[in-house]
Amino acid sequence: MIDPATLRIEAWPPRQTGGQIVGIGSTGVKVTHLPTGMTATCDFERSQHRNKQLAVAMIEGGLTHPSFRGML
Repeated sequence: MIDPATLRIEAWPPRQTGGQIVGIGSTGVKVTHLPTGMTATCDFERSQHRNKQLAVAMIEGGLTHPSFRGML
C-alpha cells in the first residue's frame, strides 16, 4: 500500500468527442509518486475514481515489480 501523502494527483477534463456523455466533468487522472518521480496517467474509464484506482495500481506495480517500469 502506498502512503497517499507521497502521491500528487492531477485531473483533467475528458476529450470532447461528442455524444451524450460530453461534459461529465474531469475524468482523466495523472498520479505522480513524489519520492521516485514515477508517473502514471489513466483516462480509460468514464469514472475519475476508477481512473485514479488504475493509475495508483500502475504506480504500485512499478514500485514492486521493476520490470514493469517501462510500461508507465
